[in-house]
Amino acid sequence: MNAALDRLLRVLRDRAAARALSLADWDPVLRLGRQARLLGLLGHRLASDEALWSALPPEVRGHFRSAINYSAFRSQAVRMELRALDPPVLPAEARVVLLKGAAYLAQGLEFARGRMPNDVDLLVARADLDAAEAALRAAGWGAEDVDAYDERYYREWSHELPPMRKPGHALELDLHHTIAPVTSRTRADDALLFAGIAPLAGTRFWVLHPCDQIVHAAIHLFQDTELDGRLRDLVDIDGLIRHHLRGEADWGELRERARRHRASRMLWYALHYCASWLGTPVPAAGWPEAPPEPARRAMDWIFPRTCLPRLPDAAPGLGHRLAGQVAQLRYHRLRMPAGLLMRHLAHKAWAAVPTRRSSAGVDA
Repeated sequence: MNAALDRLLRVLRDRAAARALSLADWDPVLRLGRQARLLGLLGHRLASDEALWSALPPEVRGHFRSAINYSAFRSQAVRMELRALDPPVLPAEARVVLLKGAAYLAQGLEFARGRMPNDVDLLVARADLDAAEAALRAAGWGAEDVDAYDERYYREWSHELPPMRKPGHALELDLHHTIAPVTSRTRADDALLFAGIAPLAGTRFWVLHPCDQIVHAAIHLFQDTELDGRLRDLVDIDGLIRHHLRGEADWGELRERARRHRASRMLWYALHYCASWLGTPVPAAGWPEAPPEPARRAMDWIFPRTCLPRLPDAAPGLGHRLAGQVAQLRYHRLRMPAGLLMRHLAHKAWAAVPTRRSSAGVDA
C-alpha cells in the first residue's frame, strides 16, 4: 500500500490524523478520496470538529466544501425521488423497502452525511413485483431497451428488474424482489428478510432489519460487484456496524442472519477488511466461521488491488490488471452455476461480434 492510500485510510479511521498532513500530502489524498467518492463524507467528518477544520489548509477546505455541496445536491435528488414515489405512484398495499444509500439517507444515519448516491434502490416482495412495475410504468418510468436474452436474464435469474428512468428525473431507479441473484451461491431467506423489515416513520417506506442491512451490504460488495474501486462500500459497512451493533446479542443476531442468508463468508470478508483498514471494532465472538485459508489468501491478493482507489494518472500495473480480471471471473462465477455461466458468456461473446465488425468497418 502506498503512502497516500495509507494516509487516506488513517483519516477515515480517525479524523484527527488529518492534522499531520501537509499541503503536499493532501494533494494525492484528495484525489484518491474523490476517486473513491468519499470526499463529501470526509468533509462532513472534518467540518464537525471546528478546531480541526480551521487547522486545514484553505485550499483543502475548498475541495471539501465543493464535495459537501455536491453531495447535498445528490441527497436532495434522492429525497425528491422518494417524494415522487409516494402512494400516488406505488401500490398502497405493497410494502416498499428502501435499500442501500436511499435507506441510509432516509434513516438519517451519520455516515450517510456527505455520501453521493447514484440511484434509488427499492425492494418489494416477489408477489408485488408485477404490480409495482406496472404502477411505475404507468407513472412514466421505463427501462432502457434490452434484447430478449437480457430481458429473460433480469426476469428469471437476477434479483432486480432492468434499471428504470423517468424523463426529467435525475436518478435511476432499481426495483428489487430480493437481495441476491436467484442463481447465486448466496441466496437470501426472503421470509426472514421481510419478517424483519420496519416502517420508516413519517413515510410510506420500510427499511431492512439492522443486521440485514449489514448482510446486504456485504453481499453487494463481495458477490454483486467486480470489487473495482469499492472502498466506499466498505466504509458503508463500517458505518452500519458502528451505528447498529451495541452488544453481544446484536453480534449473535448478525451471525445468525448471515448464516440463514447463506452469506457467512461474505460477512467474514467484510469484517476482516473493515477491521484491518478502518479499525472497525469487532469482538472476538462476533466473527462467523472463516473461509478456508486458500480462499483468504486469494482474496488478500485480489481485494487490495481492486477495491482501493488509484490515482487517475497512474496506470495500473500488471498485478492490478490481473487482479481485476480474476475479480471479474469470480464475480460471474459467484452469480451463476457453471452451466448457466458458460451459456451467458457465450451469448455475450456472440452478441459482441456484429459490434466489433461494425467498429472495424468504421475504422477502415
